[in-house]
Amino acid sequence: MSGGIQLSSEMISEIKAVVTKNDPAADNDLYFMQYLSAITGYVLAQQDQPGLDKKGLITDLSHFMGQVVDQVEQDMKPAEDAFGIWKPGDS
Repeated sequence: MSGGIQLSSEMISEIKAVVTKNDPAADNDLYFMQYLSAITGYVLAQQDQPGLDKKGLITDLSHFMGQVVDQVEQDMKPAEDAFGIWKPGDS
């Protein structure tokens, strides 16, 4: 195991290029995301591990997706400059 997934703009662009090659309309990001969701559903539907809670996994994946959105949006924010006047004795 790698200890976590590694996303990059390059990898995502390459995946999008493959999907767009098969369906040019997938050049639209919102349409492309539908493909990503459909692929996840397709792969999950074919899993046959006993006791696998597919609906629970969908919920977990949705939560994980939300965490990725939050992290990427945070990473995209410009750094805020600190400003203030410090005086001795101020906490």
